[in-house]
Amino acid sequence: MKKTLAALATVTAALALNACSTTPEADAPTGTAAPSQSSAAHSTASPSSSPSTTTQTSGQDTTVIITAGNQTFEATLNDSQVSRDFLATLPTTLPWERNAGIEYITELAAPMTETGPFYTDVEAGDIVYYNPMDSITIIYAPTSSVPTLTKMGEITSDLAAFEDLPDNVDMRIERQ
Repeated sequence: MKKTLAALATVTAALALNACSTTPEADAPTGTAAPSQSSAAHSTASPSSSPSTTTQTSGQDTTVIITAGNQTFEATLNDSQVSRDFLATLPTTLPWERNAGIEYITELAAPMTETGPFYTDVEAGDIVYYNPMDSITIIYAPTSSVPTLTKMGEITSDLAAFEDLPDNVDMRIERQ
């Protein structure tokens, strides 16, 4: 019985690691929404000269603005605990990395509160938290998913503009 459980745990771990790995082929039509296994990114949060007076009412989405170079994106974050944790860090500037031509990923310096629910029906435009890597992913092209994602919100601007961004880019995120 112990050998069977150990073998099952090994297979599960191997599948999870395989799901988290990235492929260098950016032209692949699908990939995982799991972040790459790059080194942890460091938050370069800079305090705003005038703190945001916008407060989030329970049960409502919060609009945020994402600025990357000369591109500006509008997004909404839902009322999940992980989104509330992230909103508490705003405004912030984080380094993001393109992954497999479908998403941008940033790894956080510390984990956020993860209460789910997890989902696998990701769509282009989703903003998700990937708790095994303490990372946030902006998915801008169709992809498959892993079962450890929590949807934080979605990009409400034109997703095509993500194609014009460099592979590594700092994005500033602040409440509207």
